[in-house]
Amino acid sequence: MKTLITSFFCGILIISICLPLRIAAQGNNEVSSHEGFFLRFQAGVGGGSIVIDNDMTFKSNAGLFHFQIGREISKNLALFVDMGGFSLSDPKLEWQGTSTTLTDTSLNSNSWGIGLSYYIMPVNIYFAGSLMLARTKIKNQDQDLGESKLGPGIFLSIGKEWWIGKRWGLGITGFYEGAWLKDKEDAQGYNASINNQIFGIAITATMF
Repeated sequence: MKTLITSFFCGILIISICLPLRIAAQGNNEVSSHEGFFLRFQAGVGGGSIVIDNDMTFKSNAGLFHFQIGREISKNLALFVDMGGFSLSDPKLEWQGTSTTLTDTSLNSNSWGIGLSYYIMPVNIYFAGSLMLARTKIKNQDQDLGESKLGPGIFLSIGKEWWIGKRWGLGITGFYEGAWLKDKEDAQGYNASINNQIFGIAITATMF
């Protein structure tokens, strides 16, 4: 629940930053376009899961936030650095036919990478994808219980934006994030596999 509240307020913050720009832009007849500097914020919610060894599954509603910054490298095509991730709060644990809710527990997937975003104009619909390095951490009552090794991941999104100024677009996107990781070795030298994923919807704010 804390994660959902945080993501909601991130979305409100994005709107509160961008809405005054729309008001200021009223009456401006200049044509907006995608060029030069690129900056995008995304805050959203969805259904998330983290699976260990295809046996132990953590599920919860999850909050997601991504920050992307880069530059246009071709018409309507931007190259960017991507930083973000998602968090499961108080997840339901399913293991060996049993199910229980873990209170005061959070599982966080953090990721960093590089991606591309392409706009179809003039409808201002975009497709974006990032190749990521991800890591999963588990906490209980703010105490770190463990973390995975770094591993590969992807972040994909399809969105629609509306211009609210010459350089700002506000919109909505559907997204998927996944990662395929290994746990750190235990005393016997075993590495558990960890698969993360989240599907959901996010609010976006993009500046060119």
